[in-house]
Amino acid sequence: MTRGNQREVDRARAQARAAKHKKTSKDENKARAKTALSSAEIMRQKQVEAEKRKAAEAEKKAKAEEKKKYIKFIRRTLTDFYRMEAPDKVDNVGKIMEKFAGKWARLQKGLEKTYAEKAPDLSDEAFQKVKTKMAF
Repeated sequence: MTRGNQREVDRARAQARAAKHKKTSKDENKARAKTALSSAEIMRQKQVEAEKRKAAEAEKKAKAEEKKKYIKFIRRTLTDFYRMEAPDKVDNVGKIMEKFAGKWARLQKGLEKTYAEKAPDLSDEAFQKVKTKMAF
């Protein structure tokens, strides 16, 4: 290698090192900082949305659990009522539950019409009163 050629190679290496370790300007630093802040803000928003989703899922799960407990309450109440008033209908509780699924007020009215004051209270208020006492 000739001396002139060696200088060119050394210059190229030096330029590569300088580019690698180049100091950034203030404007470039500001742009990087701004990008970092916007990225952090985006992450915070994503975390907030994720927390909201988790809270909504937990609430939905709690409502489903409450609905299951309410249905168990109605089944127990009807079974106990029919045991006392009409033992021959105890076996039909399942069919009655299927027929009136979600129409508990209609079932309540029918029971009140048939049994008058002896009819059990299937209302949500009655459930709220006894749900802490009942073992599900």
